Amino acid sequence: MPELPEVETIRRGLERVLIGQTIRQIKIRETRLRQPVKISKLKKWVIGQQVAALQRRAKYLLCELQNRAHLVIHLGMSGRLLYCEKTRPLHKHDHVRFVFNNGHELRFCDPRRFGLVDAVAPGELQHYTHFQNLGPEPLSPELTAAYLERRAQGLLRPIKNFLMDAAVVVGVGNIYASESLFRAGINPRKPSALLRRQEWKKLAQAVRKTLALSISAGGTTLNDFYNSDGEMGYFQQHLMVYDRAGEPCHKCASKIKRIVQAGRSSFYCPRCQKLGNIKR
Repeated sequence: MPELPEVETIRRGLERVLIGQTIRQIKIRETRLRQPVKISKLKKWVIGQQVAALQRRAKYLLCELQNRAHLVIHLGMSGRLLYCEKTRPLHKHDHVRFVFNNGHELRFCDPRRFGLVDAVAPGELQHYTHFQNLGPEPLSPELTAAYLERRAQGLLRPIKNFLMDAAVVVGVGNIYASESLFRAGINPRKPSALLRRQEWKKLAQAVRKTLALSISAGGTTLNDFYNSDGEMGYFQQHLMVYDRAGEPCHKCASKIKRIVQAGRSSFYCPRCQKLGNIKR
């Protein structure tokens, strides 16, 4: 699943080529996505509009238009966006195509159809259903040790589950939660409320550093992620623990462990991320 660094990589790539371009036509082959594509809504707010800005909220890509409406895209589990010449052969899962005045298209390809393509009327973005109850952006000044500690008060659920809760902080998916906890030296099973202030400081710093490094590397390509030019990211070459079960830790050479938490794989080093005494 594309996570925050992958969506940010796509945003930056599209920003270079879409600003100032006009969406002349929308071609839809499949409307049955996670949320049905509303053709009339897209035609009303998107067709004939010039792209004014490319933004991101959590894992949602926001294309602000000249009329102040927004085109909202979520890649779901397997979605990708490709900016290409309109003469390029179609992929069978190219469900939605935005045709621009310069002879290029933005194609939304989603084999598993868990993605989303929607339009939001001018002035309505703050009320958009999918943006309600979202936590702060992980790279924003709002993500502090004090904020995380306050949100975790009384919560005994494992810190990794807490970190992946979009109501707490957005965009920290499975890969980056494991990597951030390793950088902070915190065991993924540790109850959230039992972290000390110094651990919260380390974790907030680790989240920012991990995500920033991944963005600078163009994201992580394990299965489905490619940027808007069709290129892979390469942060997977720098993963410390994720998907490395049984391999030696890059710091201490202990074997990386894999456990399952809330149905998701977690990876950690038993020496660098000791669980310790969790009694109060």
